[in-house]
Amino acid sequence: MDNQLSERCPRCGVERLRSWGELDEEEQMIVRRLPGAAEYAQNERETLFRWCTRCWYEERQGARHDA
Repeated sequence: MDNQLSERCPRCGVERLRSWGELDEEEQMIVRRLPGAAEYAQNERETLFRWCTRCWYEERQGARHDA
């Protein structure tokens, strides 16, 4: 159960963080427009990041980035 709690968004605590493959087409379009998109290559974000679809918080493995 602790693992499921750690999957929750640290910002809003409501949604589970989702990987690129779990996002639908519209959500992927939003992610491409987040501020973090300017800092990392798209393929890096697709493989290393997770997002909250409620508040658009994004997290890179081992680091956190607020949108």
